[in-house]
Amino acid sequence: MKKRLLFLCTGNSARSQLAEALFRHLCNDSFIVASAGTAPSEIDPRVFEVLKANAVGSQGLKSQSVEQLQYEHFDYVITLCDKANHECALFSDSQALIHWDFSDPKYLPGIQPFIDTFNGLKARISLFLMLNGQEAADPFGPVELFKIMSDPLRLKVLMLIEDEQSLSVGDLVNVLEVSQPKVSRHLALLRDGGILQVKKQGLWVFYSLSEHLPAWIRHTLATVRNGNPGIINREKIKLHQIADRKQPQ
Repeated sequence: MKKRLLFLCTGNSARSQLAEALFRHLCNDSFIVASAGTAPSEIDPRVFEVLKANAVGSQGLKSQSVEQLQYEHFDYVITLCDKANHECALFSDSQALIHWDFSDPKYLPGIQPFIDTFNGLKARISLFLMLNGQEAADPFGPVELFKIMSDPLRLKVLMLIEDEQSLSVGDLVNVLEVSQPKVSRHLALLRDGGILQVKKQGLWVFYSLSEHLPAWIRHTLATVRNGNPGIINREKIKLHQIADRKQPQ
């Protein structure tokens, strides 16, 4: 069953119209999307200009009041300005109420403010679709994930495996310089939680990120890794030194 999503802003004349058209263009019919305003007004012509320049269809766009939709169910309601954010109470049965704050481009001269808004929305929508475009059940929620990542050793284990794709218990014991039982205990917790999966290769057991890991968790791990590039420098150097010693001379 398709999810229903609503973009909400004040005038439904610029931001939410760009968002509706762009979301529909990017989601490949996996969502039903609409937009509305708290005080709707005529759609700014620059909306159509920017959409056309980016080969995004504008069919079906119309300015309408949020009151016309308040009795409909939307799985996601995304507000694009502070004033509209207060209208979320109209959709209290929604699965998610989200606020993206974008300045209204229609009060600025020229086409560039609309281009900037379009590009900003495209980045947000692309990320939203990447993280919400699957039905796989999450092994746990963000609170549980951040609790797991709050332990320095487990965090380094995750960063190393995220970086190297697959590592054995022996690899991790050598580079982390902790006991094998301690490493195994943390790996078991990550495996039982659904973050890691195990693969045997002969006598060796290798751990990697679960192929069923939800996109939002993969994205979080990659963001932490890329945002803190030096977090496992020492461990990676030692890992590669060990690998070099194993190479035949």
